[in-house]
Amino acid sequence: MAGDEELERTVRKLAIEHAETRWLALRLDDDVKEIRQDLRTMRAEQNERFDVIDGRLNSIDGGLQAHDGRFDSTDAVLRSLHQMVGQVLERLPEEPQS
Repeated sequence: MAGDEELERTVRKLAIEHAETRWLALRLDDDVKEIRQDLRTMRAEQNERFDVIDGRLNSIDGGLQAHDGRFDSTDAVLRSLHQMVGQVLERLPEEPQS
């Protein structure tokens, strides 16, 4: 009989350990699901931030292109003025040297 009681205690102990193991496994599954959801949320937030940043960079790029156009226009005007001044200076009579 002592062997039967020992066997019964061992079986009860194993049943308890099995229940604890199942509970821990379920808890682990819940934790994994929660972490995955957190990762999805973080990825979505990052994508939104990157979209905002990308929009800002595109806006800045458009502004820079507009400024480049203005600088090119200003540069062309300055070159034209430089040529005109050069032509005027060529047409001026030379001053007599004393």
